[in-house]
Amino acid sequence: MHGYETIGEIMTDLNPLTGKLYLEALELTRVAREAYTLLGGKYPHPETVIPGGVTTTVTTTTLIEFYLKLKVYFDYSKKTVGIWDDIYDFMYEANPEYMHVGELPVNIVDFGQWDHEDFYDASYENCNMWGEKRWSTPGAIVNGELVTTRLTDLNVGTEEFVEHSYYEQWEEYPFKTDSLGNPLSPNHPWNKTTIPRPGVQDWKERYSWSTTPTWDRHTFEAGAYARVYITAMAQKIPESDYIKSTGKSLILNVSADELPEMKLEWKIPKIWNAFERNRARAYAVAFNMMVTMENWVRANDMVKRGETKVATPFEIPQKGQFKGVGFWGAGRGYLAHWCVIENGVLANYQISTPSTVNACPRTPWGESGAYEQAVLNTPIIETNFKDETDFKGIDILRALRSFDPCMPCTTHVMVEGTDRVITREVTTCACGIA
Repeated sequence: MHGYETIGEIMTDLNPLTGKLYLEALELTRVAREAYTLLGGKYPHPETVIPGGVTTTVTTTTLIEFYLKLKVYFDYSKKTVGIWDDIYDFMYEANPEYMHVGELPVNIVDFGQWDHEDFYDASYENCNMWGEKRWSTPGAIVNGELVTTRLTDLNVGTEEFVEHSYYEQWEEYPFKTDSLGNPLSPNHPWNKTTIPRPGVQDWKERYSWSTTPTWDRHTFEAGAYARVYITAMAQKIPESDYIKSTGKSLILNVSADELPEMKLEWKIPKIWNAFERNRARAYAVAFNMMVTMENWVRANDMVKRGETKVATPFEIPQKGQFKGVGFWGAGRGYLAHWCVIENGVLANYQISTPSTVNACPRTPWGESGAYEQAVLNTPIIETNFKDETDFKGIDILRALRSFDPCMPCTTHVMVEGTDRVITREVTTCACGIA
């Protein structure tokens, strides 16, 4: 599938900035942006998105041009899955202790994304219905059990704490319920006020600029893999020739390009760890592509029927108080926006991002966030050192990088009983590459 004979060859080609696989991935990010600009005008910061839809004119020619960019990812998806399957199967065989690097209980939340045009109406009142019809199912997994796929549950269960962050606790509590009458916590984002309070780092008190988002009073993790995991468990994805949820796996029928059509199947792993996050993230590439293909086919059918409407008229209300929420996902998963509009003016805006979720400090009751828990659970397998001056801390880095941090993040590892402090950059994004 990927053309490599040894794991060593794969690892060489994964080297940052010089490896063939790294450079190929970098090039394909450009192709993806070119595809997006056909619809969005430019990327990032698309110019065609407006309240109620987009301003893009979609024609058969637009869709054909988009497909020519899209189809190269069919083979790339197959190759990506094959590479990461082989790497991690090899490493487990070489040392089963790798199964415990970054190991955590499965506590995952995601709002889902990719709305279905037959169901989506943008209303909060109907969000449970249209949310469960998304091509990526929303949901919350707590200790390995899928406990809800309802967007209202995900919303009202969301709280944000700042006891260990460089912020002041707010006092206002303007919204006791959502518009459906569901109770809201004083710590819900609609009630939050952002009040920065810089200070000296104190590991027992305040030590992070990240806040602590929780769902149902649980810390959790977020990632592109959350879409794969929740969709696989929920069995709520609409009927499709390309994607099927079985409750225990996600089946992806990846279209042919130079390689033939291929069925890929991501299976829920027995242990959730650093390697399985990355493996699921590889399958998320194929998942994304086949959702795109599903919607490309649907868009073609709509254009043929003369259904080319791309926006619904919308005016910002100029009188009164209104609150709204955007349930969506970033490339790294979980993403939501909460806002309050008063007399036509934005009175409050809050956002919760994947890296805020994963990098969060402890809760007021002492529960650590995903980064902290993963590091505490990681065995030190590294052996290629003679003394503390040679120690690299690679297992700690593996645990942290498996969350795909989107921040200028540095980790400091202190070797017990010595003055040795190891400083390592753990950022995985390519934001700084010109």
